Formats: sequence, C-alpha cells, structure tokens
Amino acid sequence: MAQKQDEVQEKTEIESPPDGGWGWMVVFGSALINMVNQALFSVFGLIFGETLKEMAGGHATALTLVMAVSVCVTNFSGLLVGPMMKRGISVRTITIFGVACVGFGMIMSSFATATWHIVCSYGFFTGLGLGLVASSTFLAISEFFTNRKSTAVGLSMAGTSTGQMIMPIFVGLLLKNFQFSGTALILGCVSLTGMIGALLFKPILCCKKPNEHIVNGGKYDLNSNSDIAKMSLKTDEVNMEAQTLLESPKPESKIQDPIIIVSKESIFRKRPSCFTNVVNTWDLHLLKDFRFIHLSLGLGLGYVSSITFSTFFPMFLQDEVNFDLWQTTTCMTALSAADIAGRMTTSEIFRRFNLGNRSQFMIGAILLSMTRSVLVYVTSYNMVLFMSIIVGYVRSITVINQNLVVSEYIPKKELPSAVGLNMLVKGFFIISVGEPLGMLKDAFDYDTCIHLLDIILLCVVASWLTEIIVYKKCKSDTKNEARSTTTPAA
Repeated sequence: MAQKQDEVQEKTEIESPPDGGWGWMVVFGSALINMVNQALFSVFGLIFGETLKEMAGGHATALTLVMAVSVCVTNFSGLLVGPMMKRGISVRTITIFGVACVGFGMIMSSFATATWHIVCSYGFFTGLGLGLVASSTFLAISEFFTNRKSTAVGLSMAGTSTGQMIMPIFVGLLLKNFQFSGTALILGCVSLTGMIGALLFKPILCCKKPNEHIVNGGKYDLNSNSDIAKMSLKTDEVNMEAQTLLESPKPESKIQDPIIIVSKESIFRKRPSCFTNVVNTWDLHLLKDFRFIHLSLGLGLGYVSSITFSTFFPMFLQDEVNFDLWQTTTCMTALSAADIAGRMTTSEIFRRFNLGNRSQFMIGAILLSMTRSVLVYVTSYNMVLFMSIIVGYVRSITVINQNLVVSEYIPKKELPSAVGLNMLVKGFFIISVGEPLGMLKDAFDYDTCIHLLDIILLCVVASWLTEIIVYKKCKSDTKNEARSTTTPAA
C-alpha cells in the first residue's frame, strides 16, 4: 500500500523547467525554423508581385487577394493548436506538419498558371503552415524555460529578423537566374529544412527532458503523445488499484463474489452537450475573463501598429523623404539589424530589473511611439539612418513580448488555446483596421498615419495601466474587508 502511494505521489510531483540545458537546442531549432519559414512573409511581394500582376492583367487585385487570404489563414490557424494537443499530438509533430505545409504550398506555387492556384497553394497551405509554426515554436520554448523565457523567445525570433535580412538578396539572385517557377520551387525546398529544427524539440541521444509526463495542475508534456485525460485516467487506475487493495478480502475467506463499484457520480453524470465539447476543446471559457480579453485586444492593436508601420516605412522614405532605392534599403537593413540585436539583448536587460512581460511591452510601446514620432520629423540621411536603428532596437521589445504577455497570465494547460485565440484577435484587427488605415493614408500622408499608429500604442498603454490600477485597488479593498471580518471584537 505504501508503495502504491509513493507511485501516485511520484506521478503528481511538479518539476520545473531547468531554464537551459537542452532548451537552448530547442531555441536553436526554433530560430532555424523562423529563418527559413517565417521570413518568407517579408518577401512575398518580391516573389509573387510581377507574376500575380501578369495573371491579373496588370492589376494589383490578385496580389492583395493572395495576401489577405494568407494573413487570415495564418492567424486563424492558431486555433487548431490547442485541440490538436488535447488529441495527443505533440508540439514537435505539429511543427513538422506546419513546415511541411509551408514547403508544399511554395512548391505547388511554382507550378501555378492562374491566380486561384496561388490562392490555394500559398494563401491556404503556406498560410496554414506559418500559423501552426508561429504557435508551436513558442509553446516548445515555453516547456523548457520559465525565468529566462523572454531571452529564449527573443533569440528564436532573431532567426526571423536574420531571414528577413538575407531573404531579399537570396530571392533577388534566384529570380534573376531561375525566374518565378524556379525561385518558388527552391524556396519550398529550403523551407523544408525547418524540419531539422523541429526534430530538436525533443531531447535525443543521452539527453533527457525534465518533464517526461503530464504533471498535476494540467501541465502538458508538449513532446509526448499523451494528454491530460490519458494521464488522469492512469492516475485514477492507480487510485482504484490502491482502493482495491484496501477493500480486498481477508486471507481466511476462500471464495468471494466479484464486486463492481459504481459511484453515484458515474450514474447521474450526463453526457456533455456539443456546445460544452466545443467550449472545452478551445477553452472558450477564457472569453469570459475580462483581463484576458483586455490583454488580447491590446496585443491585437499593437500587432496592427507594428505590421502597418513596416508596410508604410519604405514608402514613407521614398515618397515623403525622397530617398533613392539604395538609401531606402540601407535604412531598412539597419532597422532589421537593430531589431535582431534587440531581440538578443533586451530581455536580459529587463530581467535584471525583475520586470514582467506586460510591463516590458508597455515600456517598449511608449519608447516605440516616441522614436517613430521623432523619425517622421528628421530629413537628413544620417539622422534617418540613426533613428531607424533606434526604432528597430525598441521595436524588438514589443515583438518579443506579444505571446509572453499571454503566457504570463494564462496557466500552462490553457496556453495553446490562449495563444490561438490571441492570434484570432490579431487576424480580426488586421482585416478590420488595416483597410481604414490604408484609406487614411490616401486621404492624408504617411506622417499622419504613423502618428496615428503611435497614438494607438499609447492608448493601449493607458488602457492597461487603468486596468492594473483598478484591479490592485479592488484587490486591496477585498483584503481589507476580509481582514476586518476576521478580526475579533474588542
């Protein structure tokens, strides 16, 4: 009996990630995946621009259609990760499937002869793969890091920035020598090398992962094919076995009839409805949490602000500042290089000050809005280049903490669904807010649009600060009220 109790206790023992070890190999694998997959998004126009215009008779409608479909599928596919993991599919398997989708979509695009071919190949398959990879790489790192998670995520996302610097030159050379079909085919094969990074998500050889099973509190082993239901069933079997030992007949009795123990709960338990299954599958009860909704809305607006500025920046340099192509690409390269440096260093800097991810995001948003506002007022090449470096370094703070803000608030067992819902909010904002911003640019100029993007960031910070103050006030009042009720009368 004591041995059985020890087994149950061992199964429910909580082990914390080591903040390193094999986790750094997971970070390296994630960086490799991001470099050859996520970076493709930044060179979409360079790869498909001329081809789609020819297919659409010289119009840009095909280009915007494929981009819109890809963005929607990418952000909505995050909802699939949570249910897939609850079905026992490991994060490594999800990543491999996502990388395969990206490669398959690019390879199929190389054979495209009409717009709808690229809509299906790149828009759906590549978009689906990019969305799955974005969620799975973050969840893989979350399993190996706690205190240094920000640093690990920053290093993995530096792979994306590195790819964004290399890809334009690489794609330009491919287009010059192999045209569109050959370029898409080669890029599809290159993206499949991300599977090597996915294989590193599970320790190999003599290395052993600290959490080899699901532990109490709903903690996932992201690299196993088990889920919470299976492990809880095993635990119930151990408990039932222990109970059977206690209730077993004494040695004097020779023959005993079989006894079937049926609990009252199993008799009166109703079968869950379809709606309940949907809620449990996607953890939709999170939508009842005001703080989670507030976080997601703020992150969605911050994401729109970042993506829109990246779209406007080269056109701002050429149309407003009147830079030539060389000056424009130099400033963009400097911004990306500073972004890489920021993703590799800012997390460690903030960690020394013991600041949470939400606080880091707000500080980054304030600094980013200030530096971008200064950028639109400078005109000399040297000053614009200098401010581009500052903007790139500061931008990394908000990019790194996008998913980390969610993981800081949501329990690990609900994190896959929470990340998926957050991606859904981002997709909604891209669709609903992106178009009005484009219309605003047509009515005014890039300066006005960039200032508006800065105002959006500051509004997010103001809203979050208000919530934090109100929450702390309510929590303090509750504690005081509870203290007053428990204090004995004089």
